[in-house]
Amino acid sequence: MNGTSTIPEAELDIVGPEAIRDPHGYFGRLRETAPVMWDSRSRSWIVTGYPEITAALRNDKDFSSDRIRPFIEKKLSGPDTDPRVRQAFEVLANWLVFNDKPKHLRLRTLINQAFMSKAMARLAGRFQALFDEVIAAAPPSGEIDLLKAVTIPFSASVISEMLGVPPEDRARFEDWHRLFGPIIGASLDDRSKYDMLAEGVSELTSYVRELMARYRDDPQDNLLSELLKARDDADALSEDEVIATCTLVLFAGSETTANLIGNAILALLRHPDQMALMRSGKADVANAVEEFLRYDGSGKAVTRVVRHDTDVLGVPMTTGQRVFLFLAAANHDPAVFDEPGRLILDRAFERGHIAFGYGLHSCMGLQLARLETSIAVPGILRKWSRIELAGELEWHPQLLSRGLKSLPVRVEE
Repeated sequence: MNGTSTIPEAELDIVGPEAIRDPHGYFGRLRETAPVMWDSRSRSWIVTGYPEITAALRNDKDFSSDRIRPFIEKKLSGPDTDPRVRQAFEVLANWLVFNDKPKHLRLRTLINQAFMSKAMARLAGRFQALFDEVIAAAPPSGEIDLLKAVTIPFSASVISEMLGVPPEDRARFEDWHRLFGPIIGASLDDRSKYDMLAEGVSELTSYVRELMARYRDDPQDNLLSELLKARDDADALSEDEVIATCTLVLFAGSETTANLIGNAILALLRHPDQMALMRSGKADVANAVEEFLRYDGSGKAVTRVVRHDTDVLGVPMTTGQRVFLFLAAANHDPAVFDEPGRLILDRAFERGHIAFGYGLHSCMGLQLARLETSIAVPGILRKWSRIELAGELEWHPQLLSRGLKSLPVRVEE
């Protein structure tokens, strides 16, 4: 960009305190100024309008999701690079979400076989029982961290059950859950987290290899067994791809859903009329979940890299430039959603939210997240007749995801 450009340009702080605490307000103001803006600080495009973001997400020819492999080659190929750090990023590079066509379609086809299997349908029937176990162990009254007491153990238990993790090992998965969230949701440039990422990925991949050996010889009704069986003609997932998928499921299926449930409860606490509607049993739970996702979902933004010179609704972009697409801002675009700053559980969705992305890279785990949230939010309200905030809120300082460090509440049955 240069000073003669007519395209809006500013030096922004997209991970500053204001953007972290109130992203809808911060990015909403940017959208009002210009839905596509160049940030001279991060040297990236900041896109905040619904039509602009959906246009970019539809255009997978010109916008690439493959940002990990170029990062490895550019930043992690020197002689001083810790090989464990490079190996950790190699695992991330095999994640479905960081691949373009044709590899993305190949992985999606094979992984979808596992997700849509009869085994997964049978497992879904277990989720209510898993939640009942977690909520029964929570205190009847007093001050608690709702994330630590309910949302994290519930989401971690669901993913553990899906992957076939034995009950005695599930505490380890909760530890990995807490590790991955702040790391994966951060900027790739944040080197302070590299050592933690390397250690966590190394431990997790070693453990997944042990499970793979077990279920290759003795398949069970779980996702890992289904991933090992998934085939498309002569094609199958490699061992590295299975491991990468398991780490992706741990993060996307556990961390993001735990945050979504926590954000939903916080939204209800801030909207007493909607809390009363939810408690009355008159709210359509499925529609309420969609509104939770729109209002304050756990996915704040996604990243793309310009593959060829192109434009977003007339704004030119150059090959190699980085683009941040703020889904959270699009979901609060007043041109699409009436009163976007209000939680309205019976909202009529004339156009859908894009909390799960849009187009080729829409989230494969969307039904899982919806199911978990539809179980957990009503279940939490049934457990406690009174819930109120009991402390200051602190958000994880993450660029791409949105979640609280804790949710301190005072509860009574």
